[in-house]
Amino acid sequence: MNRNRSSQRGVWLAIILLASLCIAAVAAGLFHAAGAEPTATLGASGVAFLGVASFGLAAHRFLTE
Repeated sequence: MNRNRSSQRGVWLAIILLASLCIAAVAAGLFHAAGAEPTATLGASGVAFLGVASFGLAAHRFLTE
């Protein structure tokens, strides 16, 4: 059986990035609902996106290797 799963790499990248985008949107919504400044809201959503995307990509690489 062929263990090369390079064809699925793009699918997993899309899943990880979409999940990161959803979590970033939730974080922005929570900060906006709490009455935070717009710059803090954008910063929190950006940090959430980068954190979840980095963690997702690292976890995927760890599990596939």
